[in-house]
Amino acid sequence: MPKAKRVYGTQQPTAAKRPNGRLVAAAAVVVVVLIAFGLWVRERAAATGPDGAAATQSPAAEAAGSSSGASVAFTGKAYHSQGHDHLELKELTRFRYNSDPPTSGPHREVFSDTFVSPTPLPKFIQVHLLEHGNVLLQYNCTCPDIASALAGIAATYNDRLLPPNELQPLPTDVQNGEQQGQAVIVAPYPAMKYKIALTAWTRLATLESPDRVKITSFIDAYLHNGANLAQ
Repeated sequence: MPKAKRVYGTQQPTAAKRPNGRLVAAAAVVVVVLIAFGLWVRERAAATGPDGAAATQSPAAEAAGSSSGASVAFTGKAYHSQGHDHLELKELTRFRYNSDPPTSGPHREVFSDTFVSPTPLPKFIQVHLLEHGNVLLQYNCTCPDIASALAGIAATYNDRLLPPNELQPLPTDVQNGEQQGQAVIVAPYPAMKYKIALTAWTRLATLESPDRVKITSFIDAYLHNGANLAQ
């Protein structure tokens, strides 16, 4: 019987090698870890300031919660300063302020005796409070819900001015806070055309409802703001 011839230079086809299952699983884990780390770094950067310190908020901003979504400061409209003159009452009644409620101009050296006033504040007292750096929240309606909401926002700032263990502010506490320009005053003001008006020195913002995020933004921008008072 003749011997079979051996053929050289060719190979029998072999099955393609399958990737190792353990290596694929390990690679997937690495990808997931890298994605999670990237998300953590981004969230960490958003929660800290440029120097790496934890970001801080005002008491009212913290109370508003992280769902507020406020990214742009609510600063209202700027009005030209009408000065800081101290005039007698007779002269004040003839003066015309360039905004209503007023945001600057002549006034008398008079403070209020409560953070939440049940009666309107005369314009010359409003201006004096603003001159010191305080912020006013006023409303033009008989609306207990709005008055209560504004008082609650103001309290998150005013409560810091009370001595320890004192639950209700005394007139001296109120006037000390106003003197320092650290008070947020709430009062009715039926003469104005706006439902709600927020005023600081040379600044006026208006609202139709007590939007906590916007009100907090305005207060944080102008309460005890020395740069604003220099105008």
